[in-house]
Amino acid sequence: MIAMIRYLSELLDARGRRHLRVMLAAQAAQGVLQGLGFLFVAPLIATLVSPPVNWSRFWLWLGAIVAAVAVHHVLLAWSTSLGYLVGTDVLTSFHERIGNHLATLPIGWFRGDRTGPIGRMLGKGTMDVANIPAHLLRHVVVGLTAPATMIVGSFLLDWRIGVAFTAGAVLCALALRLLMVIVRRNDDDYEHDIGVTASRIIEYARQQPTLRAYGVLDRPELGTLEDSLVRQQGSQSRLTIRGAWGLIAFFGTLQLVVTAVIALAVALTLQSAITVPVMIGVLIVTLRMLDPISQLGELAGHVQVNADAIGRVRALLAVPPLPEPVSPAEPAGSDIELRGVRFGYDDGPVVIDGIDVTIPSGSFTAVVGPSGAGKSTLLKLVGRFFDADEGTISVGGHDVRELGSAGVSRLTAQVFQDVYLFEGTIADNLRMAAPDASDADLDRVARVTRLDEVVERLPDGWHTRVGEGGSTLSGGERQRVSIARALLKDAPIVLLDEATAALDPANEAAVADAIAELARDRTVIVVAHRLSTVVAADRILVLDRGRITEHGDHDALLAAGGTYARFWNERVRARGWQLATKGTP
Repeated sequence: MIAMIRYLSELLDARGRRHLRVMLAAQAAQGVLQGLGFLFVAPLIATLVSPPVNWSRFWLWLGAIVAAVAVHHVLLAWSTSLGYLVGTDVLTSFHERIGNHLATLPIGWFRGDRTGPIGRMLGKGTMDVANIPAHLLRHVVVGLTAPATMIVGSFLLDWRIGVAFTAGAVLCALALRLLMVIVRRNDDDYEHDIGVTASRIIEYARQQPTLRAYGVLDRPELGTLEDSLVRQQGSQSRLTIRGAWGLIAFFGTLQLVVTAVIALAVALTLQSAITVPVMIGVLIVTLRMLDPISQLGELAGHVQVNADAIGRVRALLAVPPLPEPVSPAEPAGSDIELRGVRFGYDDGPVVIDGIDVTIPSGSFTAVVGPSGAGKSTLLKLVGRFFDADEGTISVGGHDVRELGSAGVSRLTAQVFQDVYLFEGTIADNLRMAAPDASDADLDRVARVTRLDEVVERLPDGWHTRVGEGGSTLSGGERQRVSIARALLKDAPIVLLDEATAALDPANEAAVADAIAELARDRTVIVVAHRLSTVVAADRILVLDRGRITEHGDHDALLAAGGTYARFWNERVRARGWQLATKGTP
């Protein structure tokens, strides 16, 4: 609990931390007053049953009980309102801190399998964390301080009763600890599985056209969503069943302690070791102690789940951002140079293994090779999605780490195979690259990319809304929008990853024309499986297992008879295409 409170304090500003401290103090005082109120019952009863009745002492103890209850309720109302205030502050700070941190992470960190977990963290996870000060902390603090007060007070009734209460508290604490360990171990698996399921649901929704086109909706061997749901159900069952056994162990221990204390009190009374009023006071304290401790046991699972949520947030915030320079360097040109570059994802194998290459400013370079050769990774390193593990990547004479992420972003325009368009109009999506672009600028890039053909046949033209992710447009139309956006940005370096993959001939021709326009006076790097898109490149880099095995223009590589020539001949035989050579329109 202390770690939870410390982290909540880290999330808050000075005002929020002050409110948190006051709230905790008020809640602790509630627990002490609650314990004292029940302890005062023993001397009150002793006064009544000891003739002659000392009425002044009776009213003294009764007044003490009333005052404890009254102050307790005032503190309850105050701390509850403070809890909601602190919860709101935590929620606001939580979103701001995670949002700011996500903005500093490497772009390549945002893989598809992280969509679901991050979405769940920002939704349910944030509410779990905000729920701690708003609801849980009061029950936890009171559940600890009230029994602690009653245990300390029980020594004043009889030292043997106090020892019995202390021993019972230790046993209950151990049982509670066991319950929380069970919940923590199984909650991690459950949260992982539910995050994977969320990612699979998003994937399942987005891939409906492909799934239906190939009739695989009812084929379980291809249904990772069904597998994810089965795993989630299994982990949820384990969490529920094992958590139930933990609760049984806790409440069984609590009942055993209560029974033992009551038996001890009765035995001591029968032996005349304590008086009947003291025994009655012990029974009252014992039975009233059940309420906060039982509530603590019932909430232990929720407390652990919220603690796990905090742990996942802390793990996210511990992901190191890309280092940014204090004074970013200014590039001199748009030439790109890689020297001794090595890179591997996380703790996985090396993907880029010692690349040395210079890409002159204004050149058109194509990157080809088998799947998994590192082509897309190479582009991501140039665009500073990640930093290289070894070696340097320079743009305009400066290491990309000296330019900073913002500097690299200004220098590059990137087009991916999987184009994502934001909810809004076609014009809105283009103006993301240049907010001040005029209508004439939009028309110019639309003509070059043949996006004007799309705009003209849409009912609302430029003001046509594209839907979430560009769902109202076809794949080829989205790709035209993406390339038009890159052209409008007018960056000196353009990175295209599989820009013509899975396009029909008409869209492929339009995209190829747009790429030719982009290559006119920019440094362009294209990754493609379709070799027809790279025939006109100034230079072709052939990657295999993270290394450049060949480089040269199309004719030279064909004449060399190496990997590129083999790929070319295989594609020609497989497709039956007669592809034009360099220089042929």
